Amino acid sequence: MMGSLVDGRAFVRAVVVLVLSALMAGCSVSRAPVMTTTAFDPGAASFINAVGSAKVSGQAFVRRNSGKMLRAVGTDVFLIPRTPYADERIAAIYGDGKQPQWGAHLPNADPLFEQYVRKTVASSGGSFSFDRVADGGYYVVAMIHVPSEVAFLQFPIIEKVDVEGGRSVRVVMRGY
Repeated sequence: MMGSLVDGRAFVRAVVVLVLSALMAGCSVSRAPVMTTTAFDPGAASFINAVGSAKVSGQAFVRRNSGKMLRAVGTDVFLIPRTPYADERIAAIYGDGKQPQWGAHLPNADPLFEQYVRKTVASSGGSFSFDRVADGGYYVVAMIHVPSEVAFLQFPIIEKVDVEGGRSVRVVMRGY
C-alpha cells in the first residue's frame, strides 16, 4: 500500500511538472522577443555607487486568491538605478504593472549593468533594507518564493522609489 502511495505521488509530481513546462513554453512563445534600443550608460547609473545618507527599506509579499500571504523570505531583493536602459527593460518585462507579463523575452542584460545593481536578501518576515543610498530614482525588485513540491519557483514584483534630500524611504511591496 505504501509503495503505491509513493508511486502515486511521483506520478502526480511528474504530471504537474509536465503541465507547468507546457504552460511556460506556451507562454514564452506567445510574445515576440523584445528588441531593446537603449545602450547601457554607466555614467547614468553611477549614482548607485555613491554613498548617501538614506535607507531604502520595506517588506515584500503577495496575497494569493486563497488569502494566504507569500513573502520574500530568504530571496534576493535588488535596488536598480532608474536610467533609460533600466526603464526600457523594466517596461518590457512589467508593462504598466508590478508583476511580470507572461512571455516577456528580452536579450540578456549588458554584463556591465550588474555592477550597477545592489542586492540584499529578505529576512524571514520578507523585510529588506539598503543602507547609505544616494539621492536618485530606483526600482526595487523583490523575488517572491512560491511553495511547490516539484520545483523551486520564484517570481519578481517591483516598486519605484525616489530618494530625495537624503530622506529614507520605506516601501510595502504587495505585487499589485
